[in-house]
Amino acid sequence: MDQFDFIVVGGGSAGAVVANRLTAAAGVSVLVLEAGGNEVPPDVAIPAHWPALLRSSIDWGYTSVPQPGLDGRSTNEPRGKLPGGSGNLYLMMHVRGHPADYDTWAYHGCPGWSFRDVLPYFQRIEDQEDDVSGLAGHGGPITVINAGRHNPNPTSAAFIEACVELGFPRTEDFNGTEMEGAGWHHLDIGHDGKRHDAAVGYLAPALGRPNLTLRTEAQATRLLFDGRRCTGVEYVSGGAKALASCRHEVIVCAGAMESPKLLMLSGIGPGAQLAQFGIPVLADRPGVGENFHNHVLTGLICESARPMEPPHLNLSESALFCKSGPGWVGPDLQLGFVHVPFDIIVGNTHPNSFTILPGVVRPMSRGWVRLASPDPLAKPLINPNYLAAEADLTRLVGAVELARKIFATRAFSEWVKSELMPGPGVGGGDALRDWVRHNADTYHHQVGSCKMGLDPMAVVDPDLRVFGVDGLRVADASVMPTVPSGNCYTGILMIGERVSDKIKATYRARFDGAPAPAPTA
Repeated sequence: MDQFDFIVVGGGSAGAVVANRLTAAAGVSVLVLEAGGNEVPPDVAIPAHWPALLRSSIDWGYTSVPQPGLDGRSTNEPRGKLPGGSGNLYLMMHVRGHPADYDTWAYHGCPGWSFRDVLPYFQRIEDQEDDVSGLAGHGGPITVINAGRHNPNPTSAAFIEACVELGFPRTEDFNGTEMEGAGWHHLDIGHDGKRHDAAVGYLAPALGRPNLTLRTEAQATRLLFDGRRCTGVEYVSGGAKALASCRHEVIVCAGAMESPKLLMLSGIGPGAQLAQFGIPVLADRPGVGENFHNHVLTGLICESARPMEPPHLNLSESALFCKSGPGWVGPDLQLGFVHVPFDIIVGNTHPNSFTILPGVVRPMSRGWVRLASPDPLAKPLINPNYLAAEADLTRLVGAVELARKIFATRAFSEWVKSELMPGPGVGGGDALRDWVRHNADTYHHQVGSCKMGLDPMAVVDPDLRVFGVDGLRVADASVMPTVPSGNCYTGILMIGERVSDKIKATYRARFDGAPAPAPTA
């Protein structure tokens, strides 16, 4: 059996960060187990080619159970399956979320995770080209550019002006002192115009270190224990079972679907559910797989009256964050603008058009992730429970109505020819509610299924250690108690940075004073 100091399960967004930060100390050996292969399609590097990657060989291809709130439809739930994980699939928007998101985490049982606590970790990630907010980070592993400074599509600028025309404030940086308003996205794109995610900024530099081992096409199937201490991982590679052991800890970074599944396969989870599959219970944790949730969105498409320029950088360059009504501490709606046809249900079937994507980014609905069978290679059952809460449906309908108002402004008068979707035949009231239920879909921000906290439903404590066992942490989107009110990729990187420091503090003698290892050829 191979032995390492630490084993990271999942070479995705958070796992890449952990692998980089832990192996910066010479002599600290780390194994990363990645279920996906090592072949990266050329389209990954080109941000505008993102839609071509969905349902491809690098997508896990998850499908939800039928969703009552969506008229019984099942949804595709894309997740990346290769080094860098879902960082290879997202739309590159660099959004931390509202400060209240993290203050809420701290208030509800996650001390040390307030916005003030996590801000230095966000800044550590970033190498932002501008400093329009004063809160940006510089010199970090991830290049962050301002879309407005890189020849943006003219319709992206029209979207911002349309929002201002309706009375919304203009904001210079969604990660700055004021998130609410309309403005340009900051993007995780290099100055060469290519995707600059955790695979590029964190994992690739670390792979030259002799103390990092990356094994691809290696899917973890079970965590190994000596008593209640996690001592390693069982995985399948090339159709054969293999084992790896660790001297210190296993850090599970497999994402909001696979992390709870791996815990349950290993006997950590709701005891009654595990018993159904004959899995011995090691730690009866009722919260494993619960609290699963996601942002929810739909699309409003208009045909352009003028020829559209093809995207040259990113599909989404501008957005509006706003409140659905008075009293919200921060924005609960995000309206992204995409200068291409973007029908999330039937695909890009409308030429020469553009899209507003209204979304609810503080959802009330909660679902679950559960085992489908004791077969460790079987996909789990996934229930985001979209629009189960009436408030989510009401707010999403209101966001669609707002999108229509945006397209009706003077700023868009030279661009909008006609509404293609929902179309003039779908008015307000019940017709629009029915249309939203039939056309809402995933926002690709699945979180919460191994939530952090101190209550009985929490799976990990504020140091991301799994309750009931030793030597095991979870560090990915699954630990988020509530999803941040914006694209959550940047928050996942922050979690990777944060857990790396917590591990170093636990094993201080192992890391203090250790020089960085020399790269191999």
